Amino acid sequence: MNVKRYVNIGFVFGGLIAWMLLAPFFAWALELISPKVNFAILGADFRLSNILGLAAAVAGTAVLFAKESVHTGAIEIANELSKVTWPKWTETRNATTIVIITTLVVALILGLFDLVWAKVTGWIYG
Repeated sequence: MNVKRYVNIGFVFGGLIAWMLLAPFFAWALELISPKVNFAILGADFRLSNILGLAAAVAGTAVLFAKESVHTGAIEIANELSKVTWPKWTETRNATTIVIITTLVVALILGLFDLVWAKVTGWIYG
């Protein structure tokens, strides 16, 4: 797949995420005005706030997509990410296992230090 296609798909997903975030915001804003303003359009779940959120997300995404610097920057980022050598599944699993084991060992050591320090301060103050 072409890098530009990934960038275009990214803009579409960004617009969908913006819609998901803006619709509740518009629902809240319309609720402040009046509960009757946010009326149902296509059933109880699709209200005026959803239309406003969709319109704002489409407008924002279209503006960002049309802006040359944003579009060029996204393509440059995608080109750089295509050059990355991503680790294999076994490497990722092994590294994750090492991180979990190291975290548990450090947590045990710090727990022992805390226990010893609690005993020492208990003897001093107790």
